Amino acid sequence: MLRRLVSAAAVTATVLSTINMNTYSADDPAQSDSPNGWLLWHSYSDYSSLDSKLYIKAPSGEINEITGDFIHPMNGRFGTDPDQIIFMAIDPQADEWDIYLSSKGNIINLTEKSGFRNEDPKWSPDGSTVVFKRGHWDSDTNGFIYDLALMDIQTREINMLTDSNEEEAMPCYSADGKYIYFASYASGIGAIKQIDLDSHVIETIFDEIGVNAYYPVTKDTNFFFTKWYSEDNHHDQIMIFDNSKAEYMPFNSYSYDCSDACPTKDEKMIFSCTMNGSYDLFYFDGNVTVPLSELNSEKNELGADFFPILNESKDKYLKGDVNADNSFTVADLVLLQKWLLNFPDANLRSWTSGDLCNDEKLDFFDLCMMRKELIQKNSSGTSYGV
Repeated sequence: MLRRLVSAAAVTATVLSTINMNTYSADDPAQSDSPNGWLLWHSYSDYSSLDSKLYIKAPSGEINEITGDFIHPMNGRFGTDPDQIIFMAIDPQADEWDIYLSSKGNIINLTEKSGFRNEDPKWSPDGSTVVFKRGHWDSDTNGFIYDLALMDIQTREINMLTDSNEEEAMPCYSADGKYIYFASYASGIGAIKQIDLDSHVIETIFDEIGVNAYYPVTKDTNFFFTKWYSEDNHHDQIMIFDNSKAEYMPFNSYSYDCSDACPTKDEKMIFSCTMNGSYDLFYFDGNVTVPLSELNSEKNELGADFFPILNESKDKYLKGDVNADNSFTVADLVLLQKWLLNFPDANLRSWTSGDLCNDEKLDFFDLCMMRKELIQKNSSGTSYGV
């Protein structure tokens, strides 16, 4: 739980002495294995050109573009399985930014013709809600005002979390789902804040005078964000925050930008970097930083998100484990049954694990197969846990 405000003095004292300026170049002979899983990212020539493309790379290496009745898609995020993706894109008919859901290849505009700008979507840990930035035109200020909104993914009911004249953007959930972290801008300078979803109390957790801080990201117990190097040097740096101090990641540099942190495990991450000019994707394995050369182009590669293979020893999902607790039990059977009956609280965290018929859909036949597997498991004493 993040509660302590970090001042500029604390940052100067604790992190400037640890930054590593000798980062790795693209032609460094060192190699690092990329993590095994699915990868999302977008690529555009520049933001204003409206030419962004959204791509997904499967563990097999196959790369596909996510397309539909929209333009300029970006900032895709995986849900509770790699076939469940949320992203932002422009609806050309309504001429507005909207939030889109891609579920097993079927794409739905979740905020169609809302009359608002809807951006920066992020899933809750259980996949039941999506938090995002919602903007409306304000004639008094002659500009957009942005607040945070929360959508129930099943009912599509939207509740506003904030209501202020400051821009609130780039929200993300804490690992336990109790807090939402976001960037709050005053006079163009961002600070990192959190909102308690029970009390709705908002606290500042990082604020450095004259320095823009934005894009909070969580992974398990780790918390990352991006900030300028200093008030005078606006090159972006990725920081890791441990509730009392912010420290630079070792690949940062005062001479180029590192941003859009995509943690994969512990302090390992995929990120975007301008080391070679435009933004490219890089992977840091905890020791070595290498470019993901097969994905990079002359355009800007940004906004990566990663979904790991859940059971790498079998190179597939744990069979039957629809609640993704690393074991196959009667709890999974009950959950699938409730889901098939449209119970509102039935959230499958790994639908692919329940596809026991291997036909890329979930139905009564999978439930029967699951019951049969559990009976065989109980009779043989086989353990399906990992």
